[in-house]
Amino acid sequence: MDETSSNKPTGNNRFTKIYLTLWGVCLVAIVLALIFYNTGFRLTNHLVPTKIGSIELSSNESDIQIFLDNRPIQISATDHRYTIGDIPPGLHSVMVYKNGFWPWIKSVGISPNTASPVFAFIFPTEGVATATLQPGTNQYNDAAKKIAANILPVAPGNPPSDQSFSKWLARNIPNLKISADKNTALFTEDNVIEIMWISDNMPPPHYLCEKNPCLYQMPITTITKPIKNVDFYKGRGDVVLFSSGTAIYAIDVDRSGTQNFQPLYHGKDPYFYENTDGTLFIKDGAVIARANL
Repeated sequence: MDETSSNKPTGNNRFTKIYLTLWGVCLVAIVLALIFYNTGFRLTNHLVPTKIGSIELSSNESDIQIFLDNRPIQISATDHRYTIGDIPPGLHSVMVYKNGFWPWIKSVGISPNTASPVFAFIFPTEGVATATLQPGTNQYNDAAKKIAANILPVAPGNPPSDQSFSKWLARNIPNLKISADKNTALFTEDNVIEIMWISDNMPPPHYLCEKNPCLYQMPITTITKPIKNVDFYKGRGDVVLFSSGTAIYAIDVDRSGTQNFQPLYHGKDPYFYENTDGTLFIKDGAVIARANL
């Protein structure tokens, strides 16, 4: 036998080398894909690698159904908080639904490697449950005094540009409403509900920075009927309660996309006072009732 010919690779040997090479390439591709995935990258519809983001959703209700871009999301909650992960950057639709409640819908902007917080408030379509207080009781009398003292905060025009917002508000609107985190002030002007960012340490939220530079004062909504009371929803600075006409409403501070607006109480002529624990006292004519938000 020719020694030279015996050293030539056979067809089987060539196939084995090709097979091993392909397996090696696949293994490297799998390892790279795992690293790509674990470091927070995903492929867009155009096969472009990009970092993912997430939504941190909290709600005043439990047992809710969440839809992301019209698709149901099955996730569990911790203290009414839901984390929706693996979301590519861009604008995404979020809907929160519960049978017998008004739906909550919002377009949420997702940035790479960032968690976007949202608060989904939903109320029963028939209104929140209330318990009537008995006239003459201490609780009734105390609630009546607090409601009577809950005077609508009205601004006497806009603050001068050379003055501190906080100092101007304190001097001119003594019954001003302040959010629980002390970052946002709430008041009215000419039947317009407005907020003002008063924090010296925290940057304004995204809805105040849709344009450059950021706004520090922003109208929330204009009401056709006289506004009787306003306050922040318990523990929040991004949801406002107000009474006008025959109802009490909740409304998003964020006006971008859908500005959610829901009635939570219908009556004849309601006024309200909200305790820090979220207990809402409602005076409607001679009747005073209590509701837990």
